[in-house]
Amino acid sequence: MLEAYLPPIPDDAVPTGQRGDLGERLVATLIDMVPAIVIAIAFWVIQMVLAFIPLLGCIAGCALTLIHLAVQLAYMFYFIPLCVSKNGASIGKKMQKLRVVPLGEPNGRIAIGPAILRQLGNFFALNLIVLAVKGDERISLSDMIAKSEVIKVDR
Repeated sequence: MLEAYLPPIPDDAVPTGQRGDLGERLVATLIDMVPAIVIAIAFWVIQMVLAFIPLLGCIAGCALTLIHLAVQLAYMFYFIPLCVSKNGASIGKKMQKLRVVPLGEPNGRIAIGPAILRQLGNFFALNLIVLAVKGDERISLSDMIAKSEVIKVDR
């Protein structure tokens, strides 16, 4: 089911033995943010249109705000972790030829629990700061929390 939403980079790609660097991981994160931005714009447009209807606009606006929050949370904390646990990468990581694997297991996949923990770590700005500070280790806050690593693959 999820494969339809992911880029056509093969899942059987061979690890190169290197961890993903700050630039690649930052671009992957920005790519992963695109659907969230599209979702937000869609909800805002719908709310703006409904705002011109006197009573319905207020009620629908409140309901749509809650639905918008639920959809964003589902994308960030269900869809992305499910992609990472099932396919080894989110949309952005696949496009950047990166995979999320358990520490020391370059061909493994992390479970959904650690994938959600990774996403919680990614949610905080400290993630990229830790990644930048760690430098050569190329380990981020989310990697430490979930006991995972992001590695490069050949294709």
